[in-house]
Amino acid sequence: MTSAPLTALSALASLNALTSLSPVLLVPALLALVWVLCPPSVPHAATPPRTGRRPQRATAVEVAGMVERLATVLSTGAGMRQAWDAVARSLPAGELADLARAVAAGADPRRVCPPGLRGGAVVGSLGAALTVCERTGAPTVGVLQSLAEALRDLHDAALARRSAFAGPRSTARILLVLPLAGLGLGILLGGDPLRLLVTTPMGNLMALLGGVLTAVGWWWMRRLIQQADPPAAADVDPSVVLELVAGALESGLPLARAVTAVAAALDDGPIGSHLERLGSALAAGVSAAVAAGALPEQLTPLGESAVLAETSGADLARVLDSAAKDMRRGTARSAEERAEHLAVRLVLPTGVALLPAFIALGIVPTVMSLLGGTLNLTTP
Repeated sequence: MTSAPLTALSALASLNALTSLSPVLLVPALLALVWVLCPPSVPHAATPPRTGRRPQRATAVEVAGMVERLATVLSTGAGMRQAWDAVARSLPAGELADLARAVAAGADPRRVCPPGLRGGAVVGSLGAALTVCERTGAPTVGVLQSLAEALRDLHDAALARRSAFAGPRSTARILLVLPLAGLGLGILLGGDPLRLLVTTPMGNLMALLGGVLTAVGWWWMRRLIQQADPPAAADVDPSVVLELVAGALESGLPLARAVTAVAAALDDGPIGSHLERLGSALAAGVSAAVAAGALPEQLTPLGESAVLAETSGADLARVLDSAAKDMRRGTARSAEERAEHLAVRLVLPTGVALLPAFIALGIVPTVMSLLGGTLNLTTP
């Protein structure tokens, strides 16, 4: 683990170089250095203990705990509103307690979503699960217990994804300050690259070239990171959708009606549209292989299960549950693979844009300033 001392030495060298810069460039240079040395922290899987009565922002793990409590109360024979009221009383003051009280009063959890979970799929998954159970007669306790497990798995997968991409993101941040480090290195070597960049035509050309290359490197790296680590979708996770279909099947519904019921329970989105078309096609007598041909890759297990049911009459609920668990396990592994590929792909913008910018802003101006009398490139 020698990277930490090297990083500290580099930071000290950069600070010494920055002190000799003009006041106009000192502030942005310091801000850039702080941006590199203080990258965003990765959240930990463990939730910090609650203290006092101050309202807390809810997390996916806390929602999973609330759902598990609800399933436990329902297993005693309590009604839905009674169970929600008991859960609300057991929760500390905060967003989840407010949510539980609102649902106990008859509200849809998706309509009273707390700000900490707004825009995500956690509460949407809960609302869809409750709607499916209400409309199809699916076993509520089993569906909620599966949902709690799914939310924990998805939370762990999200943490694994953030951890996997923390290294490449930090590397990109450091590389983006490489041109500034070249300027500081030139000052440490006794040259005056900053004056040359500002006061001579050749220096102006080098400054323009270095700035353009740095901007290209920033855009290129940002694009690579966004492609490898896109934002999380706001729709219900496909693995949860598979488990909802499995729950509807356990109520005795045929596959076509189960898929249609889950589609109706989901908020408007691409997954719901695909499910609705699949259910309509199966209900119209279209063969499972043809009806499932238009499903996206993330719903492939559902199409394969439909073909299996048509040809063998197998129990699809168990097949879909297993497929959902396998899908969530594969999410973390896929993120790790994409992060490894990203670390390799970042070499390309570094070599094509950032290293030339380092040379244009640091090496060439330094050499010119040290040999300025010989090259006759500095101003009189």
